[in-house]
Amino acid sequence: MDKKLVCPCGLTCCDCLFYQKEIYETAYKFKELIMEHKLDKFLTICSKRRNWEVLGEHLDLNQSQIWDGVGKQFEVFKQMPEFMNVLDGIIKLQCKTTCQETGGCSIGGNTHECKALKCINSKEYAGCWQCSDFENCDKLKFLKNSYGYVIKDNLKTIKEKGTEAVKSRGNKYYAWQRKKDGGVME
Repeated sequence: MDKKLVCPCGLTCCDCLFYQKEIYETAYKFKELIMEHKLDKFLTICSKRRNWEVLGEHLDLNQSQIWDGVGKQFEVFKQMPEFMNVLDGIIKLQCKTTCQETGGCSIGGNTHECKALKCINSKEYAGCWQCSDFENCDKLKFLKNSYGYVIKDNLKTIKEKGTEAVKSRGNKYYAWQRKKDGGVME
C-alpha cells in the first residue's frame, strides 16, 4: 500500500469512511441537485396535511383512502430541513488529506493529533510498530475497540514487511462491519 495511506497508528486511510471521496462528493451533488430544483421546498409543502389531502382529492381518492394513498408518503418530508442538515453534516465530515500528509487525522477539515501520534512523535518513531508495547498500548485502545484485530495485524505486517505489504480491507475494515448482524458498536 502507498505509504501516505498508512497512518503511524496502523490505520489505513483508503479504508476509512471519512476518506471515501465518493461518499462526500455524492452527498454534495445530491444536495446541489435537490436545491437546484427546489425539491426540498416542494416536499416540505407537500408534507402539510391540507396539501396532501387536496392531492388525494385530485386523485379521486375517498376520505378513507387519502391517508394510505398519499398522506403516508408525504408525512416523512416534514423532516426535510433536518435531512438537508444531515447532508451538510456528511459533507463537512470529509477527510481530504492523510495523516502522513498533514501530521494528524483531518476529519471535518481540521487536523487532529491523536494520543498515539503524540506518543510516536515524542519517541521520534515513524509509527507504533517501532514500539515494543504496541500490542498492549492504552493509546491504541479506541482503535482496537473500533477496528478490532485490524490494528494489531497492520502493525505486525508493517513491522515485519513494511507499509507496502499492508492490504486494504475494504468494507471489512471496522469491527462493526465484520459482525454478522452488521450491528453498530455501542
